[in-house]
Amino acid sequence: MSTLSRMWKRLWNSHSNLSFDAAMVTNFCSERDQESRSSQDQEKKFIDIVNTVFGCHDGTNLKHFKVSFELREKHGCSLDSWIGFAVSSHASEIVLDLDPKSPRTAQDAYDFPFHLFQSENSIQSVWVKCVSLKPPRDFYGFTKLTKLTISSIHILYDIGNMLSNCCALKRLHIVCCNFGELKLHGTFYRLQHLCVIYTEVQAIELHAIDLLTFKYVGQPLPIVFYESPKLKMANIKLCPNYHMGYIYSGLSTALPCLEELYMDVLIKTEAPEHVISKVKFNYLRYMNCTVDISGHPEDTGGIIELASLLKLAPVLEKWELHMEANMYPFIVFKMNGSPPSSPHNHLKIVHATGFIGFEGQLELALYILENARSLQSMAINPLSLRQARSKEDANKLIDVQVAREIIHQFLDLEKYRDVLTIL
Repeated sequence: MSTLSRMWKRLWNSHSNLSFDAAMVTNFCSERDQESRSSQDQEKKFIDIVNTVFGCHDGTNLKHFKVSFELREKHGCSLDSWIGFAVSSHASEIVLDLDPKSPRTAQDAYDFPFHLFQSENSIQSVWVKCVSLKPPRDFYGFTKLTKLTISSIHILYDIGNMLSNCCALKRLHIVCCNFGELKLHGTFYRLQHLCVIYTEVQAIELHAIDLLTFKYVGQPLPIVFYESPKLKMANIKLCPNYHMGYIYSGLSTALPCLEELYMDVLIKTEAPEHVISKVKFNYLRYMNCTVDISGHPEDTGGIIELASLLKLAPVLEKWELHMEANMYPFIVFKMNGSPPSSPHNHLKIVHATGFIGFEGQLELALYILENARSLQSMAINPLSLRQARSKEDANKLIDVQVAREIIHQFLDLEKYRDVLTIL
């Protein structure tokens, strides 16, 4: 046993990856012990295990340090000690996942120890969840940091200066945070990728000359990127309500240099017309839209207005349009004449899924077929992406069969045989 103990200690002497989680506690306890142990007992056991490992480590060769356990401000002394050891051991990556099982207030969250990073360190990546961020205004401790992820944090203090002082930062991810009345702002000279998901923030205002990609999930908000000419790709999901008006009037103003746009939105079939922005996506060549449709199948406004996206993107070459709906057009209707003339000279490829025969969908298809002067291929699939990915044979569903009959009835396959394919 003593030989094994010495071997175990030597194993941890200079281990480069120290990762601690709840499984370590359960592995050390029997099932009966786990059931009888209180949360305080489990916390003490976890802290003892980590302290034991650090007591064996010689402080060299450490690269990655991770804690994934429910710890709070009352455990601050232990967390400070571990993080201080990781910093002094020249670790390059720190992960703190303190996600609680029970509700936690902002005051109960662990205060991230910025004071431990004030001297020169080797930290290149920080990932923190459920901590409190209170950086001093003159904090310059992350000069080598290239990736920062903050998750489930209530931002009570302005972190703009702290972010701006991360002079090597290339990736910034902000997930499920609450900035309250604050803005996300800063000046970045190397930031290339920005991701903001389900975060309550008043606005995004950044100087980021090297920014390449932007992902945003949430409510519409003011977005300003000052001098970001390299920002060519964006992924935008607006939820939980209907915000097509923001797409038509505000997005191109915020992101005018895009070449590639992925968009996930909700629309209503009876949606009113929206004002189209005078600022166009003058460089946009590829657009991928996922659209959830609700409303009455006889209404057409919301769907046909998707054609306005072509007016916003005059040089668009490829458009993928993926639609989902929870209703089906069993009503027989008549098309109202020819679509309006609005030539588009660059669109070559269109791929539409979830095309189940709504009147608005048929009008949109005719609009594209009549106005896309360079169209080479338009593929229409009644199956939605979800159905196509299902293991079931969705082609045999009665709704899909009815959709194909409607499409064949109202689209002149002979006239458009060179470009139109019904899948």
